[in-house]
Amino acid sequence: MQSLEQLSTFIAGASHDPLSTWRRDDLRALAGLAIPDVIFERNHAVLKADAHALWLRWFLEGMCNPLRYVDDETKTIVDVHMDTLDRVNDLYPGAPQPERQQLAQHISRHVMSEVERRRRLERTYATPAQRRDLVDAAGGKPRCWMCGFLFSQLAVDRFLRKAKGIELDLPDFVDVLRPRGLIKRDISIEVEHIVPVAGGGGGSDNLALACGWCNASKGARTSIYDARARPPRSTFVLGGHQLHELPQPFWSVRLMAFRRSCEHVSGCAASLDNAELFIAPSDPRGSLNPSNLRVFCADHDPYAAHRFHGRETVRKVWHERVHASA
Repeated sequence: MQSLEQLSTFIAGASHDPLSTWRRDDLRALAGLAIPDVIFERNHAVLKADAHALWLRWFLEGMCNPLRYVDDETKTIVDVHMDTLDRVNDLYPGAPQPERQQLAQHISRHVMSEVERRRRLERTYATPAQRRDLVDAAGGKPRCWMCGFLFSQLAVDRFLRKAKGIELDLPDFVDVLRPRGLIKRDISIEVEHIVPVAGGGGGSDNLALACGWCNASKGARTSIYDARARPPRSTFVLGGHQLHELPQPFWSVRLMAFRRSCEHVSGCAASLDNAELFIAPSDPRGSLNPSNLRVFCADHDPYAAHRFHGRETVRKVWHERVHASA
């Protein structure tokens, strides 16, 4: 297969010497290699899109920092465009003037859009009416928008504050790959900002229901690269296989929310709208990083009979994890 030939060429051309990451010539050689999509397996879209979005944001903000204009509301897109055009002219003096003007216009629109979002930035706390609307919109069966976890009636009553002193019982068994249920927040309902407030998110249409575990794991992150680059180390058994790493929680959240449905080859109809989804390795012999993680429903989960362990056992596995730094 041509894709495998490209993959072999890419791997053969990449240095396996860790010191190469600090050598300019080696970095240039690696940057010049074409990366075949097969290296990402099924997650190539989110991995590439998040990388491109990050590069674009760095470029735009490096050309013209939106924070320079947020506090001074007399500044308009005209000011942003003038500053941006000066920067473009400095960097690309040999380009035709119409092309420089057009580039400055595109950059200015992006930057000014971010300025305006930040100017109206304010955290939206859900009112009692909004809480009820979010529950009602789910048709009486509210689920976490990121993993599809179906909330208990007690959790709904507690969320709607129907009575004081409602306590949620922790489950006896917890998913070792996604340890929701170690603390009571994990299984409670929270109002989550889909786009973080710090990233410009605001308004009632930016609110969704989330389980406490997914909400805490997502935090203010938006890109899969916002999490640590390596899985934390911890030794445990999954389906007869001894594994040595745990998936970064945000990777699980990002992939489930991105995929939104079961990846089984049968074309399963299970989605976040009607089922809970689970993260699982494509192959337990590989590292639990985004290139080797897939999303399944309970019916097609290859580890359905193995992922749940006693709560204290799972707590120990995650408590003893070590974040790899090399």
